[in-house]
Order: sequence, then C-alpha cells, then structure tokens
Amino acid sequence: MNVMLISFLGFFIFFTVVGLASSFFRKNTIEDYFLASRSIPAWLVALSYGATISSGATFIGFAGLAYNTGLTAVYAVVGLTIGDHLGWIIAGNKIRRKGIAMRAHTYPSLVGKLGDQDFQIVTVITAMLTVIFLGTYCSAQLVAGAKIGQSLFAWDYDIFLYVGAAVLLAYCWAGGIRASIWTDAVQAMIIIASLFVLVVIAMDKLGGFGALYEQLKAIDPSLVDPFQSKFIPVFIGWVAFGIGVLGQPQLMVRHMVARSDEDLLLARRIYLLWRWSVLALATLVGFIARVMVPEIQGGFDPELSIPALWQDLLPPMLVGLLVAGLFSATMSTADSLLLAASSALTQHVFPQLRNSYVLARLGTVFVLLFILGIALMASQNVLSLVVLAWGGMASAVAPLVVIMLLGGRPTQRLAVMMMVAGFGVTVAWRHGLGLHAQLMDLVPGMATGFLIFGFSTLLERFVKNENRDE
Repeated sequence: MNVMLISFLGFFIFFTVVGLASSFFRKNTIEDYFLASRSIPAWLVALSYGATISSGATFIGFAGLAYNTGLTAVYAVVGLTIGDHLGWIIAGNKIRRKGIAMRAHTYPSLVGKLGDQDFQIVTVITAMLTVIFLGTYCSAQLVAGAKIGQSLFAWDYDIFLYVGAAVLLAYCWAGGIRASIWTDAVQAMIIIASLFVLVVIAMDKLGGFGALYEQLKAIDPSLVDPFQSKFIPVFIGWVAFGIGVLGQPQLMVRHMVARSDEDLLLARRIYLLWRWSVLALATLVGFIARVMVPEIQGGFDPELSIPALWQDLLPPMLVGLLVAGLFSATMSTADSLLLAASSALTQHVFPQLRNSYVLARLGTVFVLLFILGIALMASQNVLSLVVLAWGGMASAVAPLVVIMLLGGRPTQRLAVMMMVAGFGVTVAWRHGLGLHAQLMDLVPGMATGFLIFGFSTLLERFVKNENRDE
C-alpha cells in the first residue's frame, strides 16, 4: 500500500503540474480564459473532448453497467457511439463558425444566436440550466474520484471530495480552459493505455474470450443473452444520449476553441477512434470483473470493478500511476464542467460581471462551492448522476440546437416553449411517472422539443394556406 500511495501522489502531482504550467501561456482576457484564444490544434481538441466526455462515467460507470447487466451494456455502447457520431456530424464546423461570427465566448450565448437573431431569454435559460445541471455533472466527477480513493486507500470519502475540489480550483485559476485541455490530453492517453493493459493481462489469466463467455454464462445465463427484454429501449436511450452532446456546453466549447475547420474534421476522426476503443474496453472490463470479482455477500459496488481488478492484477507502482491518472482525469472533466457553469453564471445570469476577468475567476469559486455541496449530499452512483445531468441539458437544449443547425428558424417564443416543455417532460418522466428505468427520460424529453417544432411548423403552413384560399 505504501508503494501504491507514493506512486499515486507522485504521478498525481505531475498531472496537476501539467495543468498549472498552462498559466505561463495564458492571456488575462475573457476569451483566453474561456476559449484559449481559439488556437487549439486538432489532436488536442480530440483528446480533450474524449477525456472530458469519458473519464469518471466511462472508467467506472460503464464497467459497472456491464457488471450488472451483461450484454445490455453492449447495446448501450453501440447506441451511444452512433448517437455521438451523429452529434459530431450535425455540429460539423457550424458551431465553430457561428461562434466566431457571433463573437460568442460561451455556448449559452451561441445557442441564443444560432437562429441569426439575439434571443436573450434563450441564452439566460440555457445559462441557468448549465449552472444547475453541469454543477450536478461536475459533482459526479468528484464522487467518482472519491469512490476510487476510498476503495484503494481506505481514506475518508469526504477528504477526497475536498482534495478534488482544491485541485479543480487550482486548474481553473491557473489557466482556464487551456489548463483543462492540456491535462485532458495526458489523461486521455492514460485512460486508453490503462484499460488496454488491464484487458490484456486479465484475458490472459481467464484463457480468452471463449472462457470469459462460458464463465459469464455459468454465473447467470441472462448476462450473455443477446435478446434481453430491455435491449431496444436501452439502445434508443443511448442513441439519444449521444445526440445530446449538442446540449452540452462543456463539449461544444471544444468545437469553439479549434483553430480551423480542417482541424475539426481531423479531431472528429481521432476522437471517434479513441472513444469507440475506450467504451469497448471499459465494457469488457466490466464483464471480466463479473468473473474475477464475483458478487460478495453484503454488497460489492460494481462501479469499483476497475480499481478492484487493478489491485488483483497489477503491481502497486503501476496501480498508483493508473489511480493518479483516473483521479486526475475526473478532475479534468470536472474542470471543463466547472468552467462551463461559471462562464454561464458570470456572463449571462449575472451579466454585470461579463467584462471582468477577475470577477469571472471569482465566479468560478462560487460555482465550485455549489458543486462541492451537491457532491457531499448526493447519491454515490456516478452513472445515475451523469445521466440525470446530461438528460436535463439534452432535453432542454439539444432539439433547439439541432433544428437551428439544420436550418430551422423558430421564434424566441417557440424556442422557449420547446426548451421548457422538453425539460418538463424529462422531469415528469423521471419524478412524476417513474418510468426512467423503462426508457431513459431524455428520450421523451428530446422528442417533445422536436414534436412541438414540427407541430408549430405544420400549423403555420396550414394557416398560410387558409389565408391564401380566402
């Protein structure tokens, strides 16, 4: 344990220093703090996007899903990768170009201007949802890091939350989004390398894929049943989850920081290759853990599958490196979420702070305290927190963004109606009807936004035809 702890602390300090080093390249401007002066090359955009979308949820969330549900997790991965790809195709280079043309420093401000008009109410609603839901999402990353630390070092859960929050503030205070992007790149490489090494070693011990299949079948035949009852709603839900990237400011801002359209095209290819590989490996780790770390009387948390396997299969020094990489990766994702939430707060919810670089940074401290409070009070299920936060943003924002990027031009009143109704249906589906276990709540939420726009368009055409006939 001493070797692993020393290794963890040493490598974690290194990853933190990488983020802090970005301060030497920063400019003390709002645009540099939130957009890194729009100067990020393709490979950094790709790896930063990957680490931001993947860290805590992928490392422990998808492994836990595979541990619990078996092949149902494969349908989730396939659906997610399809939806994710569609989101990138729809966004294309439009987000970057619109951001430059509209001089938008934040994603909420861009959403309000995508229809070539300045919809202030849309911007403020998007900003408020960003603070609330990305705060929740950010807390999920702190929870992920704390769960890992508690499992491996037997430290107090709350201590890891406080340490994570302190590191998070250091990243943001030092270099803004540039610090996040730099550390993302390092962590994206560690994420995929660590999963690959773990799978290779574990599969060698198990005797290959055939042996893994037979052992899973022996534990529970439903784990390897390709036609499980929920596979269709799971697939549909995760496709919608993937398209929901268009409602996520912490990800769309990665499009806005790219230095050229050509870089964005290359970034998409690099990212998708990385993303598909990581999701497949994380899911495979969950299957392996179900065999090698069987359910224990009194309860085993399946979201701790990966650290449990690390301890069983790898030398302590390497475990320390991987834990440091994971913990730092969750902090880096949280950093992106924190910056997105604080930019929304200081630029739109309290616009009097808009032009002050110092007050923008102080706004980050305020949002961090809010996030820490959520993490201290929240459930410790990481994937559930992520799905809740992602669904809230996706249902309210993604349909509007998709429609405007594809050429639709709703009025501000219609846009607000789409956002409010989509979000309301998502809340009712989960908390009123309790049907989120049958179908992910963002599916009816997003569908509502699209249906309202479609109905409004048809009604408008009908009225025009009636007037023409008269």
